[in-house]
Amino acid sequence: MASDQQSPSPRRLLLVEDDDLTAATISELLTSHGFLVETVPGAAEAQRSAQDFDPDVALIDVSLGPGPTGADLALALSRSAPHVGLMLLTRHPDLRTAGLTRDDVPPGCAFLRKDQIGDARELVAAIEAVLGDRADEVRSDQDPTRPFAELTDKQVNVLRLLALGMTNDAIARDMGAGLSTIERWIASIFRALDIPTSGDINPRIEAVRRYVAVAGLPEND
Repeated sequence: MASDQQSPSPRRLLLVEDDDLTAATISELLTSHGFLVETVPGAAEAQRSAQDFDPDVALIDVSLGPGPTGADLALALSRSAPHVGLMLLTRHPDLRTAGLTRDDVPPGCAFLRKDQIGDARELVAAIEAVLGDRADEVRSDQDPTRPFAELTDKQVNVLRLLALGMTNDAIARDMGAGLSTIERWIASIFRALDIPTSGDINPRIEAVRRYVAVAGLPEND
């Protein structure tokens, strides 16, 4: 006699990733762990998929090329599809080096570095945490051992603008601060990162080198 019990439906996962190789790798990995995965390259497609595919959780790359960012999409989905669990994926160690603030990300959104997704168990455990309303457990951007954890939000933003090649005057205009304030912040960055300001090494170049080594070249806003 056949059993009346039905197997549970696979959990539906929307992957928003504009890099084809990364998308294929993540999709294959999660499919092998029982997820039903739909992959789209951008925010507009993701908005439509959120209605048609009706995912349980969305994994969203922060950088999606021209147009809305992954953070923009996460905010939009938190309003239009509040039942969908949200996780941002990025190469950045935290929100700040991605040029984001806490206000740019909806409450309850997880944050996972891409260098962590190579371990299938870690990625699946992170998704399970989001599905279990435990997204606060998946916040690699709040890890006290992450790069630049010792810097304030303003210091990280100044460092990001330095990496864009901006002058002190340009940074002051961008941040709406006085030139002397920017100079003090830059000096405080050198102290926090233990970069000597005398000797053969240019401290400004060394600070930028360390930023790029961790976060890559920043994108213009």
